[in-house]
Amino acid sequence: MISHLTGTLTKKHDERQAIELTVGGVGYEVLLPTFVWRSLEETPLGDELELEIYYNVPERAPTPMLIGFTREVEREFYKKLVEVPELGPIKAMRALAFSVSTIATWIEQGDEKALRRLPGVGERLAKTMVAHLKGKVVEQALLQDEGFAGPAPEGEAPSLSEVQQLAVAGLARLGYREADASRWVEGVTKEGELTDVEAIIRAVFALRSSELG
Repeated sequence: MISHLTGTLTKKHDERQAIELTVGGVGYEVLLPTFVWRSLEETPLGDELELEIYYNVPERAPTPMLIGFTREVEREFYKKLVEVPELGPIKAMRALAFSVSTIATWIEQGDEKALRRLPGVGERLAKTMVAHLKGKVVEQALLQDEGFAGPAPEGEAPSLSEVQQLAVAGLARLGYREADASRWVEGVTKEGELTDVEAIIRAVFALRSSELG
């Protein structure tokens, strides 16, 4: 199975949003979600590209399909989308018209209206996406191109207060009021057992769900 390709960009196929990479003398056609296609539009032929690959063999066709992403985290998000009922590999790929962090944020916020902006996603499918993935794409929702919460110095773990601040910032990015986020984070970390940003945010989501019934 192909999981990664590094090669020379030799062709672009606008009509089907695909590119061809030549790797060791072999040409591979790779389909691209819209947000990836846009990011590579200005890349000239002859440039070297590295792509993370989702390898798919359709049930009704023997020809494998290669779907490309520029980062592994994008491919991992796509894998989660594919698991949503009614979202197969092709429909999930076409739905990715916005960045991963944008779509993941809509899911975590339960913003079904925004999700209906995605190609092929109607009211019922938007509800299904939220029901199936909310609370599972926190990491992707916190992504920023410039890097959300840079890594701590090597050999050092962030202090609890730093982790709390990062969790509050993450919740604010997801659309919650900072004052509310601070109160929730303080509540779930008062025992000092949670020291990971994503774990804290998940705990906040669980707390909010229990409070809302």
